[in-house]
Amino acid sequence: MQSPSAPKHIPYRNIQKGTSSAEYVDKLITFLKSVLPTFPQEKRLKKEQSENDLTEELYKFLTRKARLDSYPFEFQPEKAQKMPKGHAKRVDLAARVLTKDIDMEVIYCLEAKKLPTDRPGGEREMEYVLGRTGGIERFKNEAHGKDDEGNLLPRNGIVGYITANDFVHWHTQVNSWILAAGWSGYETLILNYSSEIGVLTSNHFRISGDVLLLTHFWVKI
Repeated sequence: MQSPSAPKHIPYRNIQKGTSSAEYVDKLITFLKSVLPTFPQEKRLKKEQSENDLTEELYKFLTRKARLDSYPFEFQPEKAQKMPKGHAKRVDLAARVLTKDIDMEVIYCLEAKKLPTDRPGGEREMEYVLGRTGGIERFKNEAHGKDDEGNLLPRNGIVGYITANDFVHWHTQVNSWILAAGWSGYETLILNYSSEIGVLTSNHFRISGDVLLLTHFWVKI
């Protein structure tokens, strides 16, 4: 079983020998942590905006910040995820590393979810975790979290748009949904820190048996 942080070496000529996609994922996560605190104010976001509208604003925000701050990342919205059969699912955002000679493979996928997604007891209430378009569940089922060739990425993320209550409330609530779904306690979220944004991590078992590491970036709207 491959560790979520195990490096996957990149073959392209203009990448320094020994560089791995794991190192670029580390840089990407650092970038997201540094810029997301200003996202709601810079884009003047409103709680009433739909999840799709918020994600469109997120795409434009991350693209602009990466260029202004000289980070070597390009973001692709609605990235198709190759499936062995059936229609491809689309993940909200995919991150690539920019290179001089060729577009590099996708190194990281981001799904985005509002919290709350629905009223208490509503059909979509637990959609952050599971359901028809369940956030975590789609990564577990290997419908999300793939590169251009359909290979599974060991690390991915979810952006949570928090429009009511606080990070502690949703940490408790999301973990209760995970346990209610019958998943292992190993898969519950760990709150790493809570300030302008909340950053959490979780490990999950994919249907193939691999372990997936998710970083959750929670932003107050």
